Amino acid sequence: MVRVLKPLSAVVLACGALVSVGTPAGAADPAPEVIPIDLLLAGSYTDVSREAIAIWNKAVPTVKFVEQDTPAALRVMEYKTAKGVQSHVNIKGAGRGWVYLEVGDAQLYKPSRIVVHELGHILSLPDSGPGPCSKVMTGASAGADCPNDQPDAAEIAAVTDYFARNDVGDRVPWWGSGSPAR
Repeated sequence: MVRVLKPLSAVVLACGALVSVGTPAGAADPAPEVIPIDLLLAGSYTDVSREAIAIWNKAVPTVKFVEQDTPAALRVMEYKTAKGVQSHVNIKGAGRGWVYLEVGDAQLYKPSRIVVHELGHILSLPDSGPGPCSKVMTGASAGADCPNDQPDAAEIAAVTDYFARNDVGDRVPWWGSGSPAR
């Protein structure tokens, strides 16, 4: 019996040591803010929306979009207008609302850039106006030939900072002018 206990106690001690390696007491990484999202109405934007979700999830690990197969507080919908352009959002609080993706926009701009841009609004970022292709929040003003769908360091820092001070559902400060963000 003593022979069995000695090896068993060594295994228990080793496991305990492994669990505590690199994890100081109370220093566990906080769980990310979870944003449930559904793509039930995303149509031709479904796969590219998953791509955009993965881009943001990798860029900002403190916030995580989680797709669900029932209606969520954040919904993505493909639609078509007579003009053929005008993807936009309707924000109901950070991480909540609607992302409307116009079919014609995908003929003019890189589809993943469109969705990453619109999800950027949902994550609290306003349009950054005319500017370089390196910023996803410049949107269409960067030009139709802009292939960049990766948020830059400043955009990532702004989202990270917002969610360090706010929760999913909190008011997005710049939202509320009455017109949709594009």
